[in-house]
Amino acid sequence: MPARITACYPDKPAKESLLFEDSQYQVGRDLDCEVRLNHPSVSRKHARVITKGEQWYLKDAESSNGIKVNGRSVSDHLLSANDVISLGDIECLFELKTKQQLDAIDAHNEWRIQQSRKDYNELARKSLLEALDEQLYSLLNLTGTQRGLVMLGNSPDTLTVCASKGMTRKEFHEKSFEGSVGAMQRAISNRSPVLAMDVKLDNNLAARESIQRKQIAALACIPLLSNNNLVGIVYTDSKEANKILTELDLEILNLISEQIKINSEAIVLQNEISAILNNIPEQIFAEQQLIKEQILAVH
Repeated sequence: MPARITACYPDKPAKESLLFEDSQYQVGRDLDCEVRLNHPSVSRKHARVITKGEQWYLKDAESSNGIKVNGRSVSDHLLSANDVISLGDIECLFELKTKQQLDAIDAHNEWRIQQSRKDYNELARKSLLEALDEQLYSLLNLTGTQRGLVMLGNSPDTLTVCASKGMTRKEFHEKSFEGSVGAMQRAISNRSPVLAMDVKLDNNLAARESIQRKQIAALACIPLLSNNNLVGIVYTDSKEANKILTELDLEILNLISEQIKINSEAIVLQNEISAILNNIPEQIFAEQQLIKEQILAVH
């Protein structure tokens, strides 16, 4: 029976690798490893996974930090479904999958990608904010996270909540805010996405009060940039124990965030135009209307 190994990193998306019968796989940090784990605690050639008939075996390849299965140190181990393999600091979930299950997973993943590219132009023409709300709902639905916010602004001080799911808008400016402000600050400062799983193990986020108090298990934060200038931020998280965000989840997050960015730029432009119009004296409007009437009269 085929198998899947999901390597869970604390600060980047989980990496899934498929294993098939009558094969053997080198696991390690080297580029030529079939199951590559890019982490300094993992040896270049850390372990091997091989099949004998219908059974899967894990063998230590004289690694520096050894291997554990379900918390117990081993050197040669017969794997069972849902075993947790520890290679250095990286934990991997081992799962057995039938070919039918793998086909179903592939079909579902393809559907998720197609849905993440859904066109919201028609809805945006009616209401930009409604489109923003639908895009956030789609992001949560397709990544399996529980809560999210879309905020617009060109600096941390000016960020304003424009769409929210699972938390109230006013909470963002209160101490009781359930999200991670630290993750948002890092995403804005680095101008790059922040992703964390088992957030309590993240050195930069674990000490944050929001992480300790609200027990956030996984989060993602995507800055919305236009020519490297901040226009907003997308934040989502989950309190679900053992929540995993995969490379596919990050791809979906980036696809939907790009659509949200385009929508956000339109909202910002709309607000700027409204502000300009509000500052134009009524006399000028009256003069413009008179000119318009004169032009129409000529034609």
